[in-house]
Amino acid sequence: MITVLTGSTSGIGYETLKGLLDHSEVFILPVRNIEKAESKLAKFPNREKFKLYEFDLADLESVKAASEKINKEFPKIDLMINNAGGMFPGGKKNNKGLDMTFTVNHLGHFLLTHQLLPSLIKGKAKVIQVSSEAHRLGKFRSNDIGLSSVSSTITAYGEAKLYNILMAKELANRYGNEGITAFSLHPGAVKTAFGSETDPITKAIIRATQLFFISAQKGAENSLFLAKTDSTKLKNGGYYVRKKLKSPNSAGLSASNAEELWEFSEKTLEKLGLI
Repeated sequence: MITVLTGSTSGIGYETLKGLLDHSEVFILPVRNIEKAESKLAKFPNREKFKLYEFDLADLESVKAASEKINKEFPKIDLMINNAGGMFPGGKKNNKGLDMTFTVNHLGHFLLTHQLLPSLIKGKAKVIQVSSEAHRLGKFRSNDIGLSSVSSTITAYGEAKLYNILMAKELANRYGNEGITAFSLHPGAVKTAFGSETDPITKAIIRATQLFFISAQKGAENSLFLAKTDSTKLKNGGYYVRKKLKSPNSAGLSASNAEELWEFSEKTLEKLGLI
């Protein structure tokens, strides 16, 4: 099995990688810093399983470059886990003037997945989106899908996590007949370095509540459950919490929202000349 995993060097992603070591022959690991990643992963057995590609979800051109290299080397992919993400101050932009929360939590993974579609289809792949129950704090606003006018850190994050659910839903809808299955999940409130790049008030809230958070190892259990469970025993496009199918909020159930998000994402990338 060939697996793509983002965010593999820390938190839930690192624990997911550990849990899948015996499940895959090759791990395609897009990382922000190859040197740091190699140091972090040096302790693993079977180090030759890991294929590292430099990319940054906030830098969409780097995502495209990495996806082109992956496509050349791996014409068939069996499993993809879009795990990486982040929480950023409301209104923060990337180098293309796009909202950072939107780009890192949705558009970067959308581009990577979109570019790898031929390999995913050939492998009849399972695609897993790490979302969050924080999606219930968000709405789907057709007039600002790119979150360009959202000033609240929490609101932007909630809406980006909603997009993770909608992306899985639309992947299942568009490519289910070609063998692709897609799922989204809530890992739980996990005690990691998550939120370190956000504003002071949000950092304080996270620190104050971390006493009640679960470990990264516990948080990876839902990802591992979906990765290892036969797709025929899961609902294509479904959202899972504690290894069970759960209904997302009403915006996350909407097929029209899922389609609109997909089309907006494609058009945004087309304007940037990335697809």
